[in-house]
Amino acid sequence: MIRARITAGLAGCVALAVIGGVTFALAEETSGGMPSVEQTAIKKLMGDNFAGLQRILISLITSNYAMVPEQANVIHEHAVELAGMAPKGSDSDRQEFLSYAYNLDVHARDIQSIVELLIQHDQDRGTATLGADHLRGALAAHYGGMVTMCVTCHNRFRPTVVE
Repeated sequence: MIRARITAGLAGCVALAVIGGVTFALAEETSGGMPSVEQTAIKKLMGDNFAGLQRILISLITSNYAMVPEQANVIHEHAVELAGMAPKGSDSDRQEFLSYAYNLDVHARDIQSIVELLIQHDQDRGTATLGADHLRGALAAHYGGMVTMCVTCHNRFRPTVVE
C-alpha cells in the first residue's frame, strides 16, 4: 500500500512537471514568447483541473473519498468553462470540441454520484452490504474516462509538437 502511494505521488509530480512545461511552451509558441491573458487563464484552468485529477487518483488509491466531491466539482466547472471556449472555426470542429467538454462533465458528475455512495458505504461499514468493489471499479473507469477526454481533446486541438 505504501509503495502504491509513493508511486502515485511520484507519477503525479512527474506529470505535473510535464504538463506545466507543455502548457508554458504552448503559450510561448502561440504568442511569440509572452502568454496572453486568455492563455494565462486557460493555463490556470488546466492546472486546477490537473490538480483535481491528482487528488482524485490519490483518493482512489487510499480509498479515502472525502476530498473527491470538491475536486470533481472543480473538473465539472472546468468542463463548463471549456464549453464556452469552443473554437470559432468550422461547425464540425466546434461540435467535436463540445462533445469532449460535455463528456468530461458527465464523468465528473458520475464521479460525484459514485463517491457519495462510497462515502455512505464507508460510514455504514458492517451494517449494509453495497457493491463497493463494483463502485470502486466504476469510479476508476470514470477517472480514466476523464483522463482520456483530456488527452483526446489536446491531441485534436493542440496538434503541434511541444519540445
